[in-house]
Amino acid sequence: MATRKGLSWIWLHSAVAVAVLCSLLTGLRIASLSYPQLIQFEELLPQGNVIQWHFFSAVMITLIGGIYLAHRLNNSDCRKWPTASYWVNKCRWPGWHRVIIRAGYPLLVLSLVSGWMLFWGISTGTLIRAAHLGGAIAIALYLVAHAGLYLVRWGRQSIWLIVVPHRDRRKLRSLVLSGALVLTTSLSLALGWYLLGTKSHYQLHVNRMLLLDDRLPPIEIDGVADEIQWRKATAIRVHTDGGANFDNGETEVTLRALSNGEEFYLFARWRDATKSLLHLPLVKTGQGWEVQQKGFHNFDETRYYEDKFAVLLSSSCTFSAAGTAHLGRNPLPNHPPNWHGKGYHYSSDNQLHDLWHWKAVRTNDMYLADDNFIGPPDKVRAGERRYTAGYQQDGKESGAYVMNWQWYNPNTITPKRLPSAPAQLAALQQVDLAQVQSAENQDEEEWVIPWFDFEPYSSEQDASYPIGTVMPSVMYNSNRFEGDRADVRARGRWHEGYWHLELVRKLVTGSALDVPITDGTCLWVSAFDRAQVAHTRHTRAIRLTFSPAYTVEASQ
Repeated sequence: MATRKGLSWIWLHSAVAVAVLCSLLTGLRIASLSYPQLIQFEELLPQGNVIQWHFFSAVMITLIGGIYLAHRLNNSDCRKWPTASYWVNKCRWPGWHRVIIRAGYPLLVLSLVSGWMLFWGISTGTLIRAAHLGGAIAIALYLVAHAGLYLVRWGRQSIWLIVVPHRDRRKLRSLVLSGALVLTTSLSLALGWYLLGTKSHYQLHVNRMLLLDDRLPPIEIDGVADEIQWRKATAIRVHTDGGANFDNGETEVTLRALSNGEEFYLFARWRDATKSLLHLPLVKTGQGWEVQQKGFHNFDETRYYEDKFAVLLSSSCTFSAAGTAHLGRNPLPNHPPNWHGKGYHYSSDNQLHDLWHWKAVRTNDMYLADDNFIGPPDKVRAGERRYTAGYQQDGKESGAYVMNWQWYNPNTITPKRLPSAPAQLAALQQVDLAQVQSAENQDEEEWVIPWFDFEPYSSEQDASYPIGTVMPSVMYNSNRFEGDRADVRARGRWHEGYWHLELVRKLVTGSALDVPITDGTCLWVSAFDRAQVAHTRHTRAIRLTFSPAYTVEASQ
Protein backbone atom coordinates (compact mmCIF):
# COMPACT_ATOMS: atom_id res chain seq x y z
CA MET A 1 0.00 0.00 0.00
CA ALA A 2 1.49 3.33 -1.06
CA THR A 3 1.68 6.00 1.60
CA ARG A 4 2.03 9.73 1.57
CA LYS A 5 5.46 11.23 1.98
CA GLY A 6 6.93 13.94 4.16
CA LEU A 7 7.43 17.56 3.14
CA SER A 8 11.16 17.12 2.56
CA TRP A 9 10.61 14.17 0.23
CA ILE A 10 7.90 16.04 -1.69
CA TRP A 11 10.18 19.06 -2.12
CA LEU A 12 13.14 17.05 -3.39
CA HIS A 13 11.00 14.78 -5.59
CA SER A 14 9.17 17.72 -7.17
CA ALA A 15 12.38 19.69 -7.72
CA VAL A 16 14.24 16.81 -9.34
CA ALA A 17 11.22 15.88 -11.47
CA VAL A 18 11.00 19.43 -12.86
CA ALA A 19 14.77 19.59 -13.37
CA VAL A 20 14.94 16.22 -15.16
CA LEU A 21 12.04 17.13 -17.44
CA CYS A 22 13.61 20.53 -18.21
CA SER A 23 17.01 18.97 -18.86
CA LEU A 24 15.52 16.28 -21.07
CA LEU A 25 13.48 18.61 -23.29
CA THR A 26 16.14 21.31 -23.61
CA GLY A 27 18.80 18.67 -24.24
CA LEU A 28 16.82 17.14 -27.09
CA ARG A 29 16.39 20.61 -28.60
CA ILE A 30 20.16 21.15 -28.43
CA ALA A 31 20.80 17.68 -29.86
CA SER A 32 18.56 18.48 -32.84
CA LEU A 33 21.36 20.74 -34.15
CA SER A 34 23.53 17.65 -34.67
CA TYR A 35 20.80 15.04 -35.14
CA PRO A 36 18.28 16.40 -37.68
CA GLN A 37 16.05 13.37 -37.07
CA LEU A 38 14.92 15.00 -33.83
CA ILE A 39 13.47 17.96 -35.74
CA GLN A 40 10.33 15.90 -36.39
CA PHE A 41 9.55 16.21 -32.67
CA GLU A 42 10.17 19.97 -32.58
CA GLU A 43 6.58 20.77 -31.65
CA LEU A 44 7.19 19.03 -28.31
CA LEU A 45 10.49 20.78 -27.60
CA PRO A 46 11.04 24.22 -26.04
CA GLN A 47 12.46 27.11 -28.04
CA GLY A 48 14.60 30.11 -27.20
CA ASN A 49 17.59 30.33 -24.87
CA VAL A 50 17.37 26.65 -23.94
CA ILE A 51 21.13 26.19 -23.47
CA GLN A 52 21.20 28.17 -20.23
CA TRP A 53 18.16 26.29 -18.92
CA HIS A 54 19.85 23.01 -19.78
CA PHE A 55 22.93 23.87 -17.73
CA PHE A 56 20.87 25.24 -14.85
CA SER A 57 18.82 22.05 -14.64
CA ALA A 58 22.04 20.00 -14.76
CA VAL A 59 23.38 21.89 -11.73
CA MET A 60 20.07 21.34 -9.94
CA ILE A 61 19.99 17.59 -10.66
CA THR A 62 23.61 17.20 -9.56
CA LEU A 63 22.96 19.05 -6.30
CA ILE A 64 19.78 17.15 -5.41
CA GLY A 65 21.40 13.88 -6.43
CA GLY A 66 24.22 14.60 -4.01
CA ILE A 67 21.75 15.36 -1.21
CA TYR A 68 19.85 12.14 -1.89
CA LEU A 69 23.06 10.09 -2.01
CA ALA A 70 24.14 11.51 1.35
CA HIS A 71 20.72 10.64 2.77
CA ARG A 72 20.90 7.07 1.49
CA LEU A 73 24.42 6.54 2.79
CA ASN A 74 23.30 7.80 6.17
CA ASN A 75 20.38 5.35 6.19
CA SER A 76 21.33 2.26 8.20
CA ASP A 77 19.14 0.04 6.01
CA CYS A 78 21.42 0.74 3.07
CA ARG A 79 24.33 -0.90 4.86
CA LYS A 80 22.59 -4.27 5.09
CA TRP A 81 23.37 -6.86 2.45
CA PRO A 82 20.13 -8.00 0.74
CA THR A 83 18.99 -11.51 1.70
CA ALA A 84 17.07 -14.02 -0.40
CA SER A 85 13.80 -13.04 1.26
CA TYR A 86 14.56 -9.42 0.36
CA TRP A 87 14.61 -10.23 -3.34
CA VAL A 88 11.48 -12.39 -3.03
CA ASN A 89 9.63 -9.46 -1.53
CA LYS A 90 10.90 -7.19 -4.29
CA CYS A 91 9.22 -9.40 -6.88
CA ARG A 92 5.82 -8.54 -5.46
CA TRP A 93 3.89 -5.36 -6.09
CA PRO A 94 5.07 -2.73 -5.47
CA GLY A 95 8.50 -4.36 -5.05
CA TRP A 96 9.15 -4.93 -8.73
CA HIS A 97 8.14 -1.32 -9.40
CA ARG A 98 10.79 -0.31 -6.89
CA VAL A 99 13.27 -2.24 -9.01
CA ILE A 100 12.23 -0.09 -11.98
CA ILE A 101 12.79 3.01 -9.86
CA ARG A 102 16.28 1.78 -8.96
CA ALA A 103 17.00 1.20 -12.64
CA GLY A 104 16.61 4.92 -13.19
CA TYR A 105 19.59 5.69 -10.96
CA PRO A 106 22.33 4.40 -13.32
CA LEU A 107 20.62 6.16 -16.24
CA LEU A 108 20.72 9.43 -14.33
CA VAL A 109 24.36 8.87 -13.37
CA LEU A 110 25.22 8.09 -17.01
CA SER A 111 23.60 11.30 -18.22
CA LEU A 112 25.21 13.45 -15.52
CA VAL A 113 28.71 12.03 -15.87
CA SER A 114 28.71 12.14 -19.69
CA GLY A 115 27.22 15.65 -19.66
CA TRP A 116 29.81 17.08 -17.29
CA MET A 117 32.59 15.32 -19.22
CA LEU A 118 31.41 17.05 -22.38
CA PHE A 119 31.09 20.39 -20.58
CA TRP A 120 34.63 20.34 -19.18
CA GLY A 121 36.15 18.79 -22.29
CA ILE A 122 37.42 15.75 -20.37
CA SER A 123 36.38 13.55 -23.26
CA THR A 124 35.77 14.75 -26.80
CA GLY A 125 34.90 11.48 -28.48
CA THR A 126 31.63 10.76 -30.20
CA LEU A 127 31.09 7.81 -27.84
CA ILE A 128 30.52 10.11 -24.86
CA ARG A 129 28.14 12.32 -26.83
CA ALA A 130 26.23 9.26 -28.06
CA ALA A 131 26.08 7.95 -24.48
CA HIS A 132 24.70 11.29 -23.31
CA LEU A 133 21.97 11.24 -25.95
CA GLY A 134 21.25 7.55 -25.33
CA GLY A 135 20.94 8.20 -21.61
CA ALA A 136 18.46 11.01 -22.29
CA ILE A 137 16.28 8.81 -24.49
CA ALA A 138 16.41 6.02 -21.89
CA ILE A 139 15.36 8.48 -19.16
CA ALA A 140 12.40 9.56 -21.30
CA LEU A 141 11.27 5.94 -21.53
CA TYR A 142 11.90 5.48 -17.82
CA LEU A 143 9.71 8.46 -16.93
CA VAL A 144 6.86 7.03 -18.99
CA ALA A 145 7.19 3.63 -17.27
CA HIS A 146 7.63 5.10 -13.79
CA ALA A 147 4.66 7.47 -13.96
CA GLY A 148 2.53 5.08 -16.00
CA LEU A 149 2.83 2.23 -13.51
CA TYR A 150 1.79 4.48 -10.64
CA LEU A 151 -1.26 5.64 -12.58
CA VAL A 152 -2.18 2.07 -13.47
CA ARG A 153 -1.88 0.88 -9.88
CA TRP A 154 -3.45 3.80 -7.97
CA GLY A 155 -5.08 5.95 -10.64
CA ARG A 156 -5.55 9.63 -9.91
CA GLN A 157 -4.90 8.95 -6.25
CA SER A 158 -1.21 8.58 -7.10
CA ILE A 159 -1.00 12.32 -7.79
CA TRP A 160 -2.10 13.14 -4.26
CA LEU A 161 0.38 10.65 -2.85
CA ILE A 162 3.32 12.67 -4.18
CA VAL A 163 2.06 16.22 -3.61
CA VAL A 164 0.14 16.05 -0.30
CA PRO A 165 2.30 15.30 2.77
CA HIS A 166 1.30 12.77 5.39
CA ARG A 167 0.00 13.86 8.76
CA ASP A 168 2.81 14.53 11.17
CA ARG A 169 2.26 14.95 14.88
CA ARG A 170 5.45 16.96 15.03
CA LYS A 171 4.17 19.34 12.38
CA LEU A 172 6.25 22.32 13.51
CA ARG A 173 9.46 20.29 13.48
CA SER A 174 8.63 18.94 10.03
CA LEU A 175 8.00 22.44 8.69
CA VAL A 176 11.26 23.75 10.13
CA LEU A 177 13.29 20.88 8.69
CA SER A 178 11.61 21.19 5.30
CA GLY A 179 12.14 24.95 5.26
CA ALA A 180 15.79 24.50 6.16
CA LEU A 181 16.17 21.95 3.36
CA VAL A 182 14.55 24.28 0.82
CA LEU A 183 16.72 27.20 1.91
CA THR A 184 19.93 25.15 1.89
CA THR A 185 19.16 23.67 -1.51
CA SER A 186 18.28 27.07 -3.00
CA LEU A 187 21.42 28.75 -1.66
CA SER A 188 23.59 25.86 -2.82
CA LEU A 189 21.97 26.00 -6.25
CA ALA A 190 22.55 29.75 -6.53
CA LEU A 191 26.18 29.35 -5.46
CA GLY A 192 26.76 26.46 -7.86
CA TRP A 193 25.23 28.38 -10.77
CA TYR A 194 27.31 31.46 -9.97
CA LEU A 195 30.56 29.48 -9.80
CA LEU A 196 29.75 27.61 -13.00
CA GLY A 197 29.03 30.84 -14.85
CA THR A 198 32.08 32.76 -13.62
CA LYS A 199 34.81 30.15 -13.07
CA SER A 200 34.40 27.78 -16.00
CA HIS A 201 35.92 29.90 -18.78
CA TYR A 202 38.88 29.06 -20.95
CA GLN A 203 41.69 31.55 -20.32
CA LEU A 204 43.42 32.95 -23.42
CA HIS A 205 46.48 34.98 -22.46
CA VAL A 206 47.11 37.95 -24.73
CA ASN A 207 50.87 38.38 -24.95
CA ARG A 208 51.92 42.02 -24.95
CA MET A 209 54.48 43.39 -27.41
CA LEU A 210 55.81 46.82 -28.28
CA LEU A 211 53.96 48.89 -30.83
CA LEU A 212 57.25 49.63 -32.60
CA ASP A 213 60.16 47.28 -32.08
CA ASP A 214 63.19 47.43 -34.40
CA ARG A 215 64.41 44.09 -33.03
CA LEU A 216 61.43 42.14 -34.37
CA PRO A 217 59.90 41.89 -37.83
CA PRO A 218 56.36 43.28 -38.13
CA ILE A 219 53.53 40.76 -38.17
CA GLU A 220 52.30 40.19 -41.70
CA ILE A 221 48.67 39.13 -42.01
CA ASP A 222 49.21 36.31 -44.49
CA GLY A 223 47.89 33.17 -42.78
CA VAL A 224 51.40 31.84 -42.17
CA ALA A 225 52.01 33.11 -38.61
CA ASP A 226 55.71 32.24 -38.63
CA GLU A 227 56.91 35.38 -36.81
CA ILE A 228 58.63 34.97 -33.46
CA GLN A 229 55.79 36.88 -31.78
CA TRP A 230 53.38 34.07 -32.65
CA ARG A 231 55.80 31.36 -31.60
CA LYS A 232 56.16 32.99 -28.17
CA ALA A 233 52.40 33.47 -27.69
CA THR A 234 50.59 31.13 -25.31
CA ALA A 235 48.31 28.67 -27.11
CA ILE A 236 45.08 27.09 -25.95
CA ARG A 237 43.05 24.33 -27.59
CA VAL A 238 39.28 24.49 -27.72
CA HIS A 239 37.25 21.47 -28.76
CA THR A 240 34.29 22.38 -30.97
CA ASP A 241 31.63 20.04 -32.32
CA GLY A 242 28.17 19.90 -33.85
CA GLY A 243 29.24 21.07 -37.32
CA ALA A 244 28.46 19.59 -40.71
CA ASN A 245 31.03 17.68 -42.82
CA PHE A 246 33.85 17.60 -40.25
CA ASP A 247 35.02 14.17 -39.09
CA ASN A 248 32.38 13.19 -36.51
CA GLY A 249 31.18 16.80 -36.71
CA GLU A 250 34.07 18.09 -34.59
CA THR A 251 37.37 19.93 -34.90
CA GLU A 252 39.87 21.27 -32.38
CA VAL A 253 40.74 24.95 -32.67
CA THR A 254 44.14 26.21 -31.53
CA LEU A 255 44.17 29.90 -30.57
CA ARG A 256 46.94 32.43 -29.86
CA ALA A 257 46.56 36.14 -29.13
CA LEU A 258 48.81 39.21 -29.19
CA SER A 259 48.44 42.94 -28.59
CA ASN A 260 50.72 45.91 -29.20
CA GLY A 261 48.63 48.30 -27.12
CA GLU A 262 46.77 49.55 -30.18
CA GLU A 263 45.66 46.39 -31.96
CA PHE A 264 44.50 42.89 -31.07
CA TYR A 265 45.87 39.95 -33.07
CA LEU A 266 44.24 36.52 -33.12
CA PHE A 267 45.56 33.36 -34.75
CA ALA A 268 43.34 30.30 -35.25
CA ARG A 269 44.25 26.87 -36.59
CA TRP A 270 41.72 24.09 -37.10
CA ARG A 271 41.59 20.78 -38.89
CA ASP A 272 39.59 20.64 -42.11
CA ALA A 273 40.36 17.79 -44.49
CA THR A 274 39.05 19.73 -47.49
CA LYS A 275 39.81 23.16 -48.85
CA SER A 276 36.30 24.09 -49.95
CA LEU A 277 36.05 26.86 -52.54
CA LEU A 278 33.09 25.64 -54.60
CA HIS A 279 30.69 28.33 -53.45
CA LEU A 280 27.30 27.83 -55.14
CA PRO A 281 28.80 27.48 -58.64
CA LEU A 282 26.61 28.08 -61.70
CA VAL A 283 26.24 25.42 -64.39
CA LYS A 284 24.70 25.93 -67.83
CA THR A 285 21.90 23.43 -68.51
CA GLY A 286 19.40 22.92 -71.29
CA GLN A 287 16.91 25.06 -69.36
CA GLY A 288 19.35 27.80 -68.40
CA TRP A 289 21.89 28.55 -65.67
CA GLU A 290 21.40 26.53 -62.49
CA VAL A 291 22.78 27.16 -58.98
CA GLN A 292 24.45 24.02 -57.65
CA GLN A 293 23.06 23.52 -54.14
CA LYS A 294 21.99 20.87 -51.64
CA GLY A 295 20.13 23.01 -49.12
CA PHE A 296 20.72 26.64 -50.08
CA HIS A 297 17.04 27.06 -50.88
CA ASN A 298 16.39 26.58 -47.13
CA PHE A 299 19.52 28.59 -46.18
CA ASP A 300 21.22 25.42 -44.94
CA GLU A 301 23.71 24.56 -47.69
CA THR A 302 26.16 21.81 -46.70
CA ARG A 303 27.88 20.86 -49.95
CA TYR A 304 28.48 23.65 -52.46
CA TYR A 305 29.70 26.27 -50.03
CA GLU A 306 32.96 27.89 -48.97
CA ASP A 307 34.78 27.21 -45.70
CA LYS A 308 34.27 29.86 -43.03
CA PHE A 309 35.30 30.83 -39.51
CA ALA A 310 33.47 33.06 -37.02
CA VAL A 311 34.58 34.86 -33.86
CA LEU A 312 31.99 36.34 -31.48
CA LEU A 313 33.26 38.94 -28.99
CA SER A 314 31.27 40.28 -26.06
CA SER A 315 31.63 42.03 -22.74
CA SER A 316 29.33 39.28 -21.42
CA CYS A 317 30.64 35.78 -20.71
CA THR A 318 27.31 34.04 -20.14
CA PHE A 319 26.48 30.70 -21.68
CA SER A 320 24.96 30.19 -25.15
CA ALA A 321 27.29 32.67 -26.88
CA ALA A 322 26.63 35.52 -24.44
CA GLY A 323 22.95 34.63 -24.46
CA THR A 324 22.55 35.25 -28.20
CA ALA A 325 21.78 31.66 -29.29
CA HIS A 326 18.03 31.07 -29.40
CA LEU A 327 17.17 27.62 -30.73
CA GLY A 328 14.07 26.42 -32.54
CA ARG A 329 12.19 27.19 -35.72
CA ASN A 330 10.36 30.17 -34.27
CA PRO A 331 12.02 31.29 -31.01
CA LEU A 332 10.99 34.90 -31.61
CA PRO A 333 7.20 35.38 -31.29
CA ASN A 334 5.50 37.56 -33.90
CA HIS A 335 8.49 37.24 -36.24
CA PRO A 336 9.08 35.00 -39.26
CA PRO A 337 10.25 31.44 -38.50
CA ASN A 338 13.65 30.41 -39.81
CA TRP A 339 13.78 28.00 -42.74
CA HIS A 340 16.17 25.41 -41.34
CA GLY A 341 14.72 25.01 -37.84
CA LYS A 342 18.03 25.63 -36.04
CA GLY A 343 17.26 29.04 -34.54
CA TYR A 344 18.31 32.69 -34.52
CA HIS A 345 21.08 34.80 -33.04
CA TYR A 346 19.88 37.95 -31.33
CA SER A 347 20.29 39.93 -28.14
CA SER A 348 17.31 39.94 -25.80
CA ASP A 349 18.72 42.73 -23.56
CA ASN A 350 19.62 45.26 -26.32
CA GLN A 351 23.35 44.60 -25.84
CA LEU A 352 25.54 44.57 -28.97
CA HIS A 353 28.00 41.75 -29.62
CA ASP A 354 30.77 41.84 -32.23
CA LEU A 355 30.97 39.11 -34.89
CA TRP A 356 33.92 38.57 -37.23
CA HIS A 357 33.00 36.36 -40.17
CA TRP A 358 35.89 35.17 -42.33
CA LYS A 359 34.93 33.54 -45.65
CA ALA A 360 37.37 31.54 -47.76
CA VAL A 361 36.04 32.88 -51.09
CA ARG A 362 34.03 36.04 -50.45
CA THR A 363 36.42 37.88 -48.08
CA ASN A 364 39.77 36.07 -48.04
CA ASP A 365 40.99 37.68 -51.24
CA MET A 366 40.02 41.05 -49.74
CA TYR A 367 42.35 40.30 -46.81
CA LEU A 368 39.35 40.94 -44.56
CA ALA A 369 36.84 39.27 -42.31
CA ASP A 370 33.28 40.54 -42.64
CA ASP A 371 32.72 42.77 -39.60
CA ASN A 372 29.19 42.06 -38.38
CA PHE A 373 27.30 42.32 -35.10
CA ILE A 374 24.52 40.65 -33.15
CA GLY A 375 22.00 43.00 -31.61
CA PRO A 376 18.27 43.21 -30.87
CA PRO A 377 15.94 41.56 -33.41
CA ASP A 378 15.73 43.57 -36.60
CA LYS A 379 12.40 44.74 -37.95
CA VAL A 380 10.57 42.60 -40.49
CA ARG A 381 10.67 43.96 -44.04
CA ALA A 382 8.02 43.16 -46.62
CA GLY A 383 9.28 40.91 -49.41
CA GLU A 384 12.40 39.86 -47.49
CA ARG A 385 12.87 36.12 -48.03
CA ARG A 386 15.42 35.53 -45.27
CA TYR A 387 14.96 37.13 -41.88
CA THR A 388 18.16 37.07 -39.77
CA ALA A 389 16.87 38.51 -36.45
CA GLY A 390 19.82 40.12 -34.62
CA TYR A 391 22.57 39.00 -37.02
CA GLN A 392 23.41 42.14 -39.01
CA GLN A 393 26.31 43.66 -40.95
CA ASP A 394 28.25 46.78 -40.04
CA GLY A 395 27.87 49.73 -42.38
CA LYS A 396 30.23 50.31 -45.29
CA GLU A 397 31.18 53.25 -47.47
CA SER A 398 31.94 51.22 -50.58
CA GLY A 399 32.94 47.79 -51.81
CA ALA A 400 30.96 44.60 -51.74
CA TYR A 401 30.57 41.12 -53.04
CA VAL A 402 27.31 40.16 -54.70
CA MET A 403 25.92 36.96 -56.14
CA ASN A 404 25.82 36.68 -59.91
CA TRP A 405 22.09 36.24 -60.38
CA GLN A 406 19.30 38.74 -60.79
CA TRP A 407 16.74 36.78 -58.76
CA TYR A 408 17.37 33.50 -57.03
CA ASN A 409 15.33 30.48 -58.09
CA PRO A 410 16.05 26.86 -57.13
CA ASN A 411 15.50 25.79 -60.75
CA THR A 412 17.20 28.31 -63.04
CA ILE A 413 18.53 31.86 -62.70
CA THR A 414 19.58 34.67 -65.01
CA PRO A 415 23.17 35.86 -64.41
CA LYS A 416 23.83 39.54 -63.87
CA ARG A 417 27.01 39.46 -65.93
CA LEU A 418 28.88 37.13 -68.28
CA PRO A 419 32.52 37.06 -69.34
CA SER A 420 33.18 38.69 -72.68
CA ALA A 421 34.70 35.46 -73.99
CA PRO A 422 34.29 31.80 -72.93
CA ALA A 423 38.09 31.55 -72.64
CA GLN A 424 37.89 33.49 -69.36
CA LEU A 425 36.25 30.44 -67.78
CA ALA A 426 38.51 27.84 -69.39
CA ALA A 427 40.42 27.01 -66.17
CA LEU A 428 37.20 26.10 -64.34
CA GLN A 429 35.93 23.68 -66.96
CA GLN A 430 38.35 21.04 -65.68
CA VAL A 431 36.79 21.13 -62.20
CA ASP A 432 34.82 18.07 -61.14
CA LEU A 433 31.89 19.45 -59.15
CA ALA A 434 31.41 16.03 -57.58
CA GLN A 435 34.71 16.60 -55.74
CA VAL A 436 34.27 19.19 -53.01
CA GLN A 437 37.98 19.21 -52.14
CA SER A 438 40.09 21.74 -54.02
CA ALA A 439 43.78 21.43 -54.71
CA GLU A 440 45.96 23.29 -52.23
CA ASN A 441 47.50 25.43 -54.95
CA GLN A 442 44.13 26.48 -56.33
CA ASP A 443 43.62 30.22 -55.89
CA GLU A 444 40.51 31.80 -54.41
CA GLU A 445 40.63 34.29 -57.28
CA GLU A 446 39.51 31.55 -59.67
CA TRP A 447 36.15 31.46 -57.89
CA VAL A 448 35.59 35.23 -57.82
CA ILE A 449 34.22 37.23 -60.74
CA PRO A 450 35.75 40.69 -61.28
CA TRP A 451 32.80 42.96 -62.02
CA PHE A 452 34.53 45.05 -64.67
CA ASP A 453 36.03 42.05 -66.46
CA PHE A 454 32.52 40.77 -67.21
CA GLU A 455 29.74 42.30 -69.28
CA PRO A 456 26.02 42.79 -68.58
CA TYR A 457 24.00 39.69 -69.36
CA SER A 458 22.58 39.30 -72.84
CA SER A 459 20.85 36.32 -74.43
CA GLU A 460 23.13 36.61 -77.47
CA GLN A 461 26.26 36.29 -75.34
CA ASP A 462 24.65 33.51 -73.32
CA ALA A 463 24.14 31.45 -76.48
CA SER A 464 27.92 31.21 -76.96
CA TYR A 465 28.31 29.09 -73.80
CA PRO A 466 27.77 25.34 -74.25
CA ILE A 467 25.71 23.22 -71.88
CA GLY A 468 27.85 22.11 -68.94
CA THR A 469 29.79 25.39 -68.64
CA VAL A 470 30.82 26.11 -65.04
CA MET A 471 30.90 29.72 -63.80
CA PRO A 472 31.54 31.23 -60.33
CA SER A 473 28.68 32.93 -58.53
CA VAL A 474 30.63 35.38 -56.32
CA MET A 475 31.27 38.77 -57.90
CA TYR A 476 33.40 41.61 -56.50
CA ASN A 477 32.15 45.16 -57.04
CA SER A 478 35.54 46.43 -55.88
CA ASN A 479 38.68 45.02 -54.32
CA ARG A 480 37.52 45.30 -50.69
CA PHE A 481 35.11 46.87 -48.22
CA GLU A 482 35.66 50.35 -46.88
CA GLY A 483 34.22 51.73 -43.65
CA ASP A 484 33.08 49.94 -40.48
CA ARG A 485 32.65 46.64 -42.25
CA ALA A 486 36.37 46.61 -43.08
CA ASP A 487 37.67 46.98 -39.51
CA VAL A 488 38.98 43.40 -39.29
CA ARG A 489 41.94 42.48 -41.48
CA ALA A 490 42.29 38.74 -42.03
CA ARG A 491 43.97 36.17 -44.22
CA GLY A 492 43.59 32.40 -44.20
CA ARG A 493 45.77 29.69 -45.72
CA TRP A 494 44.96 26.00 -46.06
CA HIS A 495 47.91 23.64 -45.74
CA GLU A 496 48.05 19.86 -45.27
CA GLY A 497 44.56 19.47 -43.88
CA TYR A 498 44.50 22.57 -41.66
CA TRP A 499 43.29 26.12 -42.04
CA HIS A 500 45.58 28.80 -40.59
CA LEU A 501 43.91 32.18 -40.06
CA GLU A 502 45.31 35.50 -38.83
CA LEU A 503 43.00 38.35 -37.79
CA VAL A 504 43.73 41.82 -36.44
CA ARG A 505 41.59 44.75 -35.31
CA LYS A 506 42.10 47.89 -33.27
CA LEU A 507 41.38 47.42 -29.59
CA VAL A 508 38.97 50.37 -29.77
CA THR A 509 37.61 51.31 -33.20
CA GLY A 510 35.29 54.11 -32.11
CA SER A 511 32.36 52.46 -33.85
CA ALA A 512 29.16 51.92 -31.87
CA LEU A 513 28.84 48.53 -33.58
CA ASP A 514 32.22 47.21 -32.39
CA VAL A 515 32.95 45.81 -28.93
CA PRO A 516 36.10 47.31 -27.32
CA ILE A 517 38.64 44.55 -26.65
CA THR A 518 39.90 44.71 -23.07
CA ASP A 519 40.98 42.43 -20.27
CA GLY A 520 37.97 40.23 -19.50
CA THR A 521 36.40 40.36 -22.96
CA CYS A 522 34.99 36.95 -23.86
CA LEU A 523 34.86 35.28 -27.23
CA TRP A 524 33.52 32.16 -28.91
CA VAL A 525 34.78 30.55 -32.13
CA SER A 526 33.04 28.44 -34.76
CA ALA A 527 34.32 26.61 -37.83
CA PHE A 528 32.31 25.90 -40.98
CA ASP A 529 33.24 23.09 -43.38
CA ARG A 530 31.52 23.99 -46.67
CA ALA A 531 28.42 24.82 -44.63
CA GLN A 532 26.19 27.88 -44.61
CA VAL A 533 24.96 27.76 -41.00
CA ALA A 534 25.88 24.29 -39.64
CA HIS A 535 28.97 25.37 -37.70
CA THR A 536 30.83 23.81 -34.80
CA ARG A 537 30.41 25.29 -31.32
CA HIS A 538 31.72 25.10 -27.78
CA THR A 539 30.05 25.64 -24.43
CA ARG A 540 32.45 27.62 -22.27
CA ALA A 541 33.45 31.18 -23.08
CA ILE A 542 37.07 32.08 -23.86
CA ARG A 543 38.10 34.92 -21.57
CA LEU A 544 40.92 37.24 -22.65
CA THR A 545 43.61 37.96 -20.07
CA PHE A 546 46.09 40.64 -21.10
CA SER A 547 49.63 40.17 -19.87
CA PRO A 548 50.73 42.99 -17.54
CA ALA A 549 54.19 43.29 -19.08
CA TYR A 550 55.79 43.02 -22.50
CA THR A 551 56.44 39.31 -22.83
CA VAL A 552 57.48 39.07 -26.48
CA GLU A 553 61.16 39.74 -26.92
CA ALA A 554 63.68 39.15 -29.65
CA SER A 555 65.57 35.87 -29.48
CA GLN A 556 69.04 36.10 -28.03
